[in-house]
Amino acid sequence: MKKTIRKIFVLMLVLVMIICANIPVYAAVSPTKTNAYTGQVVTLTYTYKGIAGINGTFTYSNPNMFSDINFSIDGLTLGKYSEKTKTLAFLGTSPVDCTITLKLTVAGGAKTGETCDISFQYETTVDGNMPSIPDYKYDKVTVTIVEKLDKSKLQSLIAEAEGLKKSDYLAQTWTPFETALHNAKNVLNRATTQTEINTAEQNLRNAISNLEKNPDYAALEKQIKIAESLNQKDYTAKTWSVLAQALDNAKKAKAYLKQTEIDKATSDLKNAISGLVSIYEGKLNFTKLNEQLKVAEGLKANDYAKKGWSEFLAAYQKAKNVKGSKLQYEIDAAASELEKAIAALVKIDYSDLSAILNELNDYAQNNKFLTEWNNSKNLLEEANAALTSRDQQTVDNYTKKIQDLLISLKKAIAEMAGVDSVTVEKEVMVEPDYDYCNVKSHSVWIILFWISFAINVAAGSLVAFYYYTKRKKTTDNTPLVDYDIYDDE
Repeated sequence: MKKTIRKIFVLMLVLVMIICANIPVYAAVSPTKTNAYTGQVVTLTYTYKGIAGINGTFTYSNPNMFSDINFSIDGLTLGKYSEKTKTLAFLGTSPVDCTITLKLTVAGGAKTGETCDISFQYETTVDGNMPSIPDYKYDKVTVTIVEKLDKSKLQSLIAEAEGLKKSDYLAQTWTPFETALHNAKNVLNRATTQTEINTAEQNLRNAISNLEKNPDYAALEKQIKIAESLNQKDYTAKTWSVLAQALDNAKKAKAYLKQTEIDKATSDLKNAISGLVSIYEGKLNFTKLNEQLKVAEGLKANDYAKKGWSEFLAAYQKAKNVKGSKLQYEIDAAASELEKAIAALVKIDYSDLSAILNELNDYAQNNKFLTEWNNSKNLLEEANAALTSRDQQTVDNYTKKIQDLLISLKKAIAEMAGVDSVTVEKEVMVEPDYDYCNVKSHSVWIILFWISFAINVAAGSLVAFYYYTKRKKTTDNTPLVDYDIYDDE
C-alpha cells in the first residue's frame, strides 16, 4: 500500500514538473490602467520569461486617440512586426526572457474622458514550435484621457507653508491652517482635475493670510512707559486729555491678542505724545543740552577706548535731533543721556608708549651698529643670491664684501660697548704713568718679596746639604777581593 502511494506521488511530481516546464512565467502588462493627457507618451510594457517564440495581435478600441505608436521587442531577434495589421511573430530556438514595449503618443485632438482599450491576443512556445491547436491568452490595458494638471503653484505654496512654525502663531488661527495644509497635500497626490488643485491652492493661501502671530507688546509698553513719565502740569489741558485717553486705551490693549489692534493702540499713544503742547512753549531751556553738545563736539575718537564710543555717538546724534523739540522732558532726557555717555568714555593714555617709541627711534638713529646693519640688508640678499650664481669671481667678490661688513659690525659693537660702559662715581686710585709712585704700600711689598726669596734659597741649600751628607755616610768603601764559591766547601 505504501509503495503504491509513493509511486503515485512520484508520478504526480513528474507530471507537475513537465507541465511547469512547458508553461512560461508571465509578468502581467504594466500598467493595466492609466491616465494620459494630450501630447503625453504612454509606455506599456509586456514581459514574458522562458519563451522561445511568440505570436500575437494588438487591437485598439479607439485607435484615433493616438497619433503615433512605436513598437520594440527585446530578447527575441528573429521575427517581424506589422504596423498595418498590428501583428507580430518572433521565434527562437531556446527559451529567453522577452520584453515587448509599446509607446503611444496621445493625439492633440483627444478629449477629456475619452478611453481606449488595448488588447493583446497571443500564444507562446518554449521550444520554438507553436502548438497545433492555438492556446491564446489575453492582456488588456485601458488608457483614459484626462485634463493636463499644473501642480507647480500648489507645490510651491505647500513648501512655503511647511516652513512656518506653530510656536509663532495664535492657536485659533493655526488649526485652520493645519487643516488646509493637510488637504492640499492630499489633493497634490490624488487630484484628477485642475479645479481640485486650484481650489486646494486658494484654500491654503487664505489659511496662510489668516494666520496671526503671537502678540508683540514691546513697542506698546515702550510708549506707555514714556507717557507715564510725563508731568501733566507741563502741558495744556486739551492735549493732555487726548494723551490720557490714548494711554488708557493702550493699557487695555495689553490684553489684546490681535497684533493689528495692539499696533493701533501703540500708534495712537505715540501720536498723542507727539501732539502734546508744552505750557513752556517759547520758554524751553536748552542750556544743559547745549553745554553737553559743546563738550561732545570737542571729543576725538582716537583719544578714547572703543567700548562706549558707539553709545556716545548714538546719544550725541539724539541730542542734536532733539534741538527742534517743543517738549522740555525730551530736551532734558537727551541732555542727561549724553552727559552719562560722555562720563562713561574711557580716555586712552598714549604718553608712555609715545615716549618709549621716541627713545627707541633716537637710539636707532644714533647707533652705528644698527645703521650698519640696516644698510647691509641689500648686500646680504645679493650675497645669498651669489650662492647659486655658479660664478667664482662673483662668489669671491661677495666673500670679500661680507668679510668687510663683518669687520665693520664688530667694530661698531666694540664702540657701542665702550659708550655703554658703567661710570664709577667713587674715585679709584690707579698707577701713575711716570716713574714715581705715591702709593707707600707698593715699596713694602718689594722688600717683603726679596726677604721671602732669600729665606727660600737658604732653606733649599740646607735641605740639599743634609741629603748630601747622609748619602756619604751610607757609602761602603771596603775594597773588593776575589771570591770563589768552592771556598765554602
